[in-house]
Amino acid sequence: MTRKRKTIMVAAGVLVLAALLAINLGSKRGKRVDVEVADVGRRDVSKVVTASGEIQPKRRVDVSATTIGRVTKLAVAEGQRVKKGDFLLEIDAEPYETTVEQLQAAVRGAEATLQLEQAGLRKAEYDFDRARQLGEKGFMSDTELKDAQALLDMARARVQSAEEMHAQAQANLRRARHDLRQVRIVAEMSGVITTLNVEEGESAIMGTINNPGTVLLTIADLSEMEAEVRVDETEVVLVRTGQDATVRLDAQPDTTYRGVVTEVGNSALRMQVGMGQESVDFKVVVAINDSIPNIRPGLSASVDIGVAKEKKALAVPIQCLTVRDPARLAREKRRGKNDEAQASDTTSADTASSDEKPREIEGVFVVADGVAHFRPVRVGIAGQSHFVVLSGLKEGEQVVSGPFKTIADLKDGQAVKVKQDAERRKGS
Repeated sequence: MTRKRKTIMVAAGVLVLAALLAINLGSKRGKRVDVEVADVGRRDVSKVVTASGEIQPKRRVDVSATTIGRVTKLAVAEGQRVKKGDFLLEIDAEPYETTVEQLQAAVRGAEATLQLEQAGLRKAEYDFDRARQLGEKGFMSDTELKDAQALLDMARARVQSAEEMHAQAQANLRRARHDLRQVRIVAEMSGVITTLNVEEGESAIMGTINNPGTVLLTIADLSEMEAEVRVDETEVVLVRTGQDATVRLDAQPDTTYRGVVTEVGNSALRMQVGMGQESVDFKVVVAINDSIPNIRPGLSASVDIGVAKEKKALAVPIQCLTVRDPARLAREKRRGKNDEAQASDTTSADTASSDEKPREIEGVFVVADGVAHFRPVRVGIAGQSHFVVLSGLKEGEQVVSGPFKTIADLKDGQAVKVKQDAERRKGS
């Protein structure tokens, strides 16, 4: 009797659990997920490449010393505007003046030596002519005539040597005078002194091939500015000269300036960003067409370069696009009423796809009659907020646009409830 009662109680419990499970499953199947939707429509979509860098003048001159010495005069200050030919600074001229005086004396000495040798040549020529005449009359032997010829040749050689020494002395004097002129530095272009790295009394260092030396000051033409930015290697292939750009300065965040791409670098700029990692960028130069008030070279800037544009293209918001595993889609389509069968189906599908994972499918969820259906789509360029749709959708259809987690968990064929968000109400 007790055993029979226990059997009845167990059977009743099983029935109750089955009923609760059925009710629970039914409520889950009937439950609608709240979603936001967007209309598939036509709009202008522009693909933009964004990069950061700094602005620099298009034309600038770094003034370096070509002579070594102490700065004795400084006639300009940073921020001062100068014209081409204006006096900037002077380096101590005394050592160079002394060198010029020494070389002037050397030139005079070489001239005196040359005159002396020329006089000796004239005497040797006279002696040779006299010896030749005497030899023709029989009063001079052949040996004496050859000796006179040798003396003439030696005199000519000494004159040539003196001429070379005189030319060398003159060349040294010209170089010394050139060095003397270099101590007085004037502006090579009109502009603004944007950098001043020297003060009176400091020493200027002359540059070499491998060492540019001390940059004393920089003159820049601030009427023409450009932005030098670094573009990632994955996006630089889209950038071309002549493309329009928008420039923003960190110092003026509420103002934009028009620009155009004038240069796309060919050499990679590599930078270490972590242990064993490096970023590969390329320099892109954007000429700024608008004038910028209170401009300063070196200000940080960001640039948006329009690399592609589609007018009146079919488009959907970027957040609508999602990806799905083909096996997952197949399971959702084959889903039956029995959860155990679904679980068995899931296990077998996962096992079958474990060896080789299929390529995921891009698509959106189209809402029709309160149900979300996954629709594969092919997209084109991506703008700031929308994808261009090349195939898979029609104008006027509604697609799920949020929330993000809902889109990630949404199932093909799932019942949904559309929320009227503020933006959508405003559009309607």
